[in-house]
Amino acid sequence: MTSESNTVAPRSGQGLARRDFLKVGAGFTLALTITGTLGVLSGCGEAAKSPAKSFIFLQEGDLQLFSALTPAVIIDLVPLEGAERKARVSAVLRNLDNTFSTMDLAARQELRKLLDLLAMAPLRYLLTGVGAWNEASIETLQAFLTRWRGSRFETLNAGGNVLVKLISASYYVLPASWPAAGYPGPLARMYQAVNS
Repeated sequence: MTSESNTVAPRSGQGLARRDFLKVGAGFTLALTITGTLGVLSGCGEAAKSPAKSFIFLQEGDLQLFSALTPAVIIDLVPLEGAERKARVSAVLRNLDNTFSTMDLAARQELRKLLDLLAMAPLRYLLTGVGAWNEASIETLQAFLTRWRGSRFETLNAGGNVLVKLISASYYVLPASWPAAGYPGPLARMYQAVNS
C-alpha cells in the first residue's frame, strides 16, 4: 500500500481529472511533433502502434512501462515473491487496459501522447532519467515520478499524477490488495443481494 509519507502516493481528495489529461496532451504534443520523424527514421511502422496480444489499448511499450512503474507506485508489491508479484502486476495491466479502452476518444488520445513520448528512448531518458524500463531500479522510478509530480511545469506534473493515479486505482480495486489497505471487503449480505 502506498503510504502517506511516500512521495509517489496519490494526493488524497483528488480524482483523475480531465484537465490532467489535457495538460499532458498539450505539453507533449509539441515534443511528439518534433520527434515524430524518429519513428519513420528508425523504421517503426503500424505494427509498433498496434495493441499487444490480448490487449485492447496497451501496446508492448506500455506494458513495459506499467510493469516497471507498478511496484514503484505500490510499495506493497516490493516484498512479494516473484510469482505473486507478477500475478498482481498482470492484474493491474488488465485493469489499466480495461480502463483505457472505456475512456472517451479525447482522453485516450491525450493518454496515448504521454505513453508514446515515454516509449521514445532518447526523449524518455532526457525527460525521466530512465533508460530501459525493465532495467530501472525502484528508487530510480520513484525519483522520476517524484520529480514529475513536483515539477513546476504543468505538463510534467499532470503526467506524473496521471500515471500514479491510474496505477493506484487499478491496483486497489483488486481484492488481494484489500487486507493491506485495511478494507474488509464488501458486506457479504449486500454483495450477495447486488450480485444475485
